[in-house]
Amino acid sequence: MSISHRTNRLKLVGTPSVEKLQNGRYKLVVTCSTMNSREDWYSANKARIFPDFGSLQSAEMSIDGLAPRTGEAYADMRLTQVESGNRSARDGGDYLVALTYETLGSSFIQVKDDNTDYELNGLRRVTRTSIAEAGTDYAKTVGTSYIDHQIDAETAVRCFLASYGIDDTDSFRQVEEVYVEAGTLNVQRVSESDGVYRVTTTFLGVEGTVVGPIIAKTEGDFEGLKTITVVSMQDASGASLITGTQPVASHSILNEFTYPGVVTISSESLAGTGGTYTFKAKDFSLMPPVSSRVPATIKVSFKTSGTIGYTAGSGLWNPNTWAEGLSKGIAWNYLPFSIARGFRGYRIDGSEGAVNSYSAYGIPGTGNVFDMISGKRIFGNTTYKIAVSGGPANPEGGTYTLDYSVSLAFEDTSGVPYYKHTEIVATIPPR
Repeated sequence: MSISHRTNRLKLVGTPSVEKLQNGRYKLVVTCSTMNSREDWYSANKARIFPDFGSLQSAEMSIDGLAPRTGEAYADMRLTQVESGNRSARDGGDYLVALTYETLGSSFIQVKDDNTDYELNGLRRVTRTSIAEAGTDYAKTVGTSYIDHQIDAETAVRCFLASYGIDDTDSFRQVEEVYVEAGTLNVQRVSESDGVYRVTTTFLGVEGTVVGPIIAKTEGDFEGLKTITVVSMQDASGASLITGTQPVASHSILNEFTYPGVVTISSESLAGTGGTYTFKAKDFSLMPPVSSRVPATIKVSFKTSGTIGYTAGSGLWNPNTWAEGLSKGIAWNYLPFSIARGFRGYRIDGSEGAVNSYSAYGIPGTGNVFDMISGKRIFGNTTYKIAVSGGPANPEGGTYTLDYSVSLAFEDTSGVPYYKHTEIVATIPPR
C-alpha cells in the first residue's frame, strides 16, 4: 500500500475511512501529514499540498505527483472538502490535511430517498435531490419533464417537473427538483340561478375533462407548474346544463289567464197581449270574458337551438279567431234582414241552445206561435237562419303554454351560442 497520497508531499496517516452512500456512491476521507510542519513552509506551499476541488482521487498532483496503485482508487471519486490543522504535541505535532472525496459522475444520481407529501388537494408532490460532477448539463424542462413515481408495490404515479434549483460548487453540481402529480387542484361551484351552476375547475399540469359547455379557459402557474382553469356550466345534479335533464328548474306561480266569453243561441217563449199568441224569441246569448289568476309552472331549459318548442300537450294558448254570429230572414211586412256580428274574445258553446238553426215557424193557424229572431218577427211561412260559429276551443281542462321566451344565455370558447328557454305552462281549471 502507498504511504503517500497523490504527491510525495502528503504522507498517509492511518487508513482512509470509507462510507457507503445511497445509489452506489461512496465517501472517502484521507488524512495526510505534510513533509514540513513549519507554518512558513506551509504558507509558501499551499498550492503544492492542496489539490483542486473536483479533482479525482486518482489524479496526480502537478508537483511530485504519484499515480495510485492498481485497484486502490474508487471510480469517479472527486475532492469535495479540505480541512487542515496541527495535531497536538502529544499526538506528534504534525500538520495534518484531511481530504474528503465523494462519488461524482457525469450524470445525476440521487443523494437520498425522495420526500413525498400530499398537501396539494391530495396530489402527490415529490422533492428529489441529485448530484453530479461540476459542470454536468441539466436538460430537464419545467412542465414537460416527468417521472413515474412509485412507492412500494403501488401503480406508478406520473409527476411533472414543477420547479428546480441548482447549487454549483467547484466540486459538484447539486439539483433539487420538485415534481407534482397532474390532476385537479381546485373545484369551485357557484349557483348562478335556479338550476344553473357555474363550475370553475383548476387543473395542475395537464387539463382534465369537465362536464358541460366550457365558457372560459385560462392558464396560470402554481409552484412552477402550469395550471389550466376551466369554467363550465352544469345543472343542479352536476350534469351538463345542455344535455342533462330538462327543464333544469321549475317553480309554481299564479299567472293571469283570460277565460274567453261564451256565445250561444237562446230560445225563449214570450206571451203576447192577452195570451192570444206566443213568440218564440231567439237571439245571441253572451257570457262575457273574465280574467283570473290560475296555477301555472315556469320551466327553464337550456338548448343549443333558439327555436321555440312547446312542451304543453295542448300547445300554445293564442286564439287567432273569435266567434261570429249571423241572423237573417224575412221580417213582418215582407222586410228582409241580414245581421252579421263578431264576438271578440268569445268562443261558442254548442252544448247550450242551438248552434246552427234553420227553421220555419209562425205559420198562421198553427197555434198562434210566432218566431222572433234578433228582435224581429219572422213573417209566417218563411224561413230564417240564426247561427254562431268560430272561435277557440274550450280551454278548461287543457294544458297550454301561456308564454314562451328565448334569449342568448352564453357562448362557449368556440363561439357556439347556447339559449335559455323560459316557458309558462298551465292546466286551465274550470271557470
